[in-house]
Amino acid sequence: MRGYPRLPAAILALPAARSGGLIAAGVLAVSLLAGAIRVLPLLLASGVPLALVPVLARGVLGVSLETALFVAPPIAWALATARLVERGEARALLASGAGPARIVASTWPAALVVALASALAAASWGREASAPGRLVRDLLGEARAACAAAPAPAAVDVPLVGLAWVCLAGEEPRLVGAAPFVASPGAAAPVFAATELVVSDDLRGLAARGLTLALPDSGSDRHDGPRIHVAEATIRGVTPIGRASNLGVAGRALLLGASAVMMAALAAAAVLRLAIASRVRALAIGTAGPAAALLVFSSLERAPTTPLHYAAAPLAGLLAVAALAAAFARTRR
Repeated sequence: MRGYPRLPAAILALPAARSGGLIAAGVLAVSLLAGAIRVLPLLLASGVPLALVPVLARGVLGVSLETALFVAPPIAWALATARLVERGEARALLASGAGPARIVASTWPAALVVALASALAAASWGREASAPGRLVRDLLGEARAACAAAPAPAAVDVPLVGLAWVCLAGEEPRLVGAAPFVASPGAAAPVFAATELVVSDDLRGLAARGLTLALPDSGSDRHDGPRIHVAEATIRGVTPIGRASNLGVAGRALLLGASAVMMAALAAAAVLRLAIASRVRALAIGTAGPAAALLVFSSLERAPTTPLHYAAAPLAGLLAVAALAAAFARTRR
């Protein structure tokens, strides 16, 4: 390294970090708006109390923050490097002996902060994603409290699960709805009522207290068949309303944090090596990686997959950056 100029943080690291913060804030705002549009109809439905807003907002904020801090770094590093090329500073640095790898490596303090922020956001949402039953339990608990606090008789719907708490004077609140199984082929699902319902973390198990099942007649939609009363019951193998993530909290944080930094470094190096001054092309290179990685990541989350397969997500992002850089190189030639 002797003879190479020392690269101050103001050359690339600080501009990239500032751009990253602004881009992350913009992506976060757009993602929050999209999440609010999806959640708003649930909150505006009759029978849904405003007390459920914090629980639903927690999920929207978690996934929005994770997405913003994953997408922002590659875009920010690519745009900051393009400005370095546009001002001529990149050519001067390259002429003085500092290669693209050394210039990009000079941003390691900012990259470390970005990696930690991305990992923390991924860990925060990963706790919910790996155990979606926590969110459902919180929804059930807040809705029960709202029902108990309302003047009797009262009914409070629980969004996402299709159940409702019913509160009558002098009685415990009871959760009512369709049971998550069918008693016989061709018949409607039994209707149940319970004073308490606990959902497992993976949404595949239920534990109920004060359970009453109203079974339909065979081949009929009417629930005037036998009734079953049970003090406590446990049900396994329920078809879940959502899927738990295949990754644990630590694995998710490590994967997304490291992937964001690797794609940012490759995007910046590609812009430097090709001397790209166009912000449109730099934006395309910075966006290609996160877009490809998120596409692969979301497809892996839809079905049971081993954690090892998730290495395909950062690999897809890096290949997308490299492929687009190669296309721009051919265009120049």
